[in-house]
Amino acid sequence: MKKEIAVKFDDLEWLYSPNWEYFDYGNCKRHLQVIMPYSKKGLEKKYPVIFYITGAAWHKQEMYNDIPKLVELAKKGAAIVSIEVRESDIAIFPAQIEDIKNAMECVVEKITKFNLPFDIKEAYLMGHSSGGHLAMMAVLHNACGMIEMPNVKGVILESASSDILICSNEPLPPWMSVRPSTVLLGIDSIEGNEEIAYKASCTSLISEDIVLPPVLMFHCINDPVVSVENSRTLYEKLEEKNHSVEYYEIKDWDEHGGNIYFSETVLTIIQDFIKKTK
Repeated sequence: MKKEIAVKFDDLEWLYSPNWEYFDYGNCKRHLQVIMPYSKKGLEKKYPVIFYITGAAWHKQEMYNDIPKLVELAKKGAAIVSIEVRESDIAIFPAQIEDIKNAMECVVEKITKFNLPFDIKEAYLMGHSSGGHLAMMAVLHNACGMIEMPNVKGVILESASSDILICSNEPLPPWMSVRPSTVLLGIDSIEGNEEIAYKASCTSLISEDIVLPPVLMFHCINDPVVSVENSRTLYEKLEEKNHSVEYYEIKDWDEHGGNIYFSETVLTIIQDFIKKTK
């Protein structure tokens, strides 16, 4: 059988460029996974950049598992830079904030050097679970003058473990024997070290005096790993201190991550958020 067919397609493609080294710390090198737009005809514009930090309870991240899902996010109109941060087992908090800063600065340099189609003036920080905690803390450290990094237009948090003290009151999942927040902070127990845990929680740095970019938050009401109280507490604090925040609680599902956060509903909300804040 032989047939001729007419095909319509979008010339815009999304290319995956793996393992960009952004920093050598001596005891480890850290890398970026990059998803970027490409067209044979040439691109007519530069694209927003979403810097993404995956969740791993602040331990070693699986950098490749999320690539297929992140492509779906990229198709909504953004370049994606997935940041590998130092795991808490080799560097305690706030080393991971320095990693985010170094990763963003590396991309800024590469945009200039290689004329990449990224608009760093439209940069966003996005994180899931422990990655959400780090994304928000990076923005807060920047706003409080504790670190200086490229500015971001918005923060996107998914099931963020934003409050260490709330997390410490939750039962450990059966696959964990050590509370991950203690490893992150370099302490033996949260009990007796509440002040250290509080200072590493997002609400501790939120005041009316700082300037924050808009925040977009998602959390499953029945999240079995990171309690929804993390996001409820963060949302209330941001509202109380008059910062821009949108918060969506997802009903009916007892999910912590995965496909639910890359559903068409969630991706469209993220896309609209970026359009509003550009």
